[in-house]
Amino acid sequence: MRKGGGSFKLRKLLIVGSAYLVLVSLVLFPLGGLFLSAFRIDKVDKPSIWTFSNFKLVFSNPEFIKAMKVTVIISSEAVIMATILGILLAWFVARTDIPYKKALEPLNLLPFYLSSLVGALSWEVLAAPRTGILNQLAVEIFGFSVPPFNIYSITGMGLVLGLYYTPDVYLFTLGSIQNMDPALEEAGRVSGASILPTMLRITLPLSSPAIISASILVFILTASIFAVPLVLGGPGRIHTVSTLIWRYLEIYPPNYNAAAALSLILLILTVFLVILQYRMFARRKFYTVTGKGYRPRLIHLGRWRWTALAFNVAYLGVILLPFVVLTFISFVPGWVGGINFSQFSLENYRRVLFTNEITQRGLINSTIIAVVGASIGVVGFTILAALISRTILPFRTGLDFIGMSPVAFPGIVLGVGFLVAWIKTPLYGTLWILMLAYIVHFMPTGLRSMEATLGAISPDLDECARVSGASWFGALRRILIPLIWPGLMSTWLLLFVIFMREVSSSMMLYVHGTETISIALIQIMEYEPQGACAAFGILLTLIILVGVYFFRKLTSMMGMQTGGGQ
Repeated sequence: MRKGGGSFKLRKLLIVGSAYLVLVSLVLFPLGGLFLSAFRIDKVDKPSIWTFSNFKLVFSNPEFIKAMKVTVIISSEAVIMATILGILLAWFVARTDIPYKKALEPLNLLPFYLSSLVGALSWEVLAAPRTGILNQLAVEIFGFSVPPFNIYSITGMGLVLGLYYTPDVYLFTLGSIQNMDPALEEAGRVSGASILPTMLRITLPLSSPAIISASILVFILTASIFAVPLVLGGPGRIHTVSTLIWRYLEIYPPNYNAAAALSLILLILTVFLVILQYRMFARRKFYTVTGKGYRPRLIHLGRWRWTALAFNVAYLGVILLPFVVLTFISFVPGWVGGINFSQFSLENYRRVLFTNEITQRGLINSTIIAVVGASIGVVGFTILAALISRTILPFRTGLDFIGMSPVAFPGIVLGVGFLVAWIKTPLYGTLWILMLAYIVHFMPTGLRSMEATLGAISPDLDECARVSGASWFGALRRILIPLIWPGLMSTWLLLFVIFMREVSSSMMLYVHGTETISIALIQIMEYEPQGACAAFGILLTLIILVGVYFFRKLTSMMGMQTGGGQ
């Protein structure tokens, strides 16, 4: 018995140890490499020097303070816009009798799945100072003496990011409002408050944890985003912290140590915001769902319901209009600021699909990374989620902590961490390093998705298999996986979509021959006509939207299966 018990304990320790080894190698090792590189100067054929000079170089750079200010301004503008729009859209859908709400609820999430890089290209076509279609219309038709729109500005970048991150606030707020006991609002209206004061004094304060959490998340995401500042800030030489990191790597020879120091500063900022978010609500309790049964009662807006619908449709129009214009331009071989339908052809699509080697490599490489990476990620996240939630292994809570820690890592910081940690290994310069960076960056998303999927299955089922003599992995393979198959496919498609549009990590890690579809789009913007860039951007958007369509289908199937099981 003692021997058997000792053998069982040894197997448990080996399983936990193996899981920790993988997570430490993928998550903590690059982070440690980033930290050490920030306090070191490395030169070829010379010993490393430990120093604080990298931070002195960063802080003495006048562009650093300017980039920090620009980053804060852009992120603040994006947070304000996304918060206002997200709250209004969520309130309309969850609490009012706005028409066509079943269609609006998923459509409001559409920007969540679109590539920010293609969005920046779309707005460049629409609102560039001299060639933008909106500016041409304003000057030629409405008589403006000076083009009124300049997307190459701090305000322009803030507005674009605010529009595309509205779904984050919308999603957080929608769930909070939908689960709120309407009796709390009814008490306010019985006391004489009208619709607007009730919303401002009762609904929003009760939803404040979700709203503030979403706002902090949007600030973190916009402060570390790379694609939009690169495309829209480049012409005006407006740098954010993320593009300044790229500048240290773009020079020759690249200054990896200064890039690591600046990345560490950005990481400290995001970690501080994550901790602040946690501490704000750790000791506070918000009860918006009571034990009393209730049915949410809709607020009747009367004639204002059509105004609410117009507002929601206008938001969707502002999101989709740039992509519609980009689609038109993709069929024009030589676009110079106007659309001539007689010139429409498929030449741009032929060019990017069959002629340009960079775009061909980008499509192939991204497909390989997305398919293989999503498959590896789903397998790994399923095993990790099962170890955390379906076992009594020792130290399993630490696995969850390490697995969720990349939520505080901006993509560009993670890319620099992988770069300095693996640059001297055979892994660097291959698709594998890009794939692993993607998996680590979106590990919290995949892990939480699989934990939710496993949580819908009763533990009694796999326990019965264990009692019948099956091993833990046997029960996982024969019982759990068949039951959670729709959830597995849903998570796979979600990762596929995310991997196809990823930019920040790719920009730090790609070399010639490993360009992804986003990197290829950035590169052809420099020498290909705008019509060809538009065609490639539309192809990327179509790939993502097709993936989203199947993702939603499988999610619906999973919900039906879970509901039927109950």
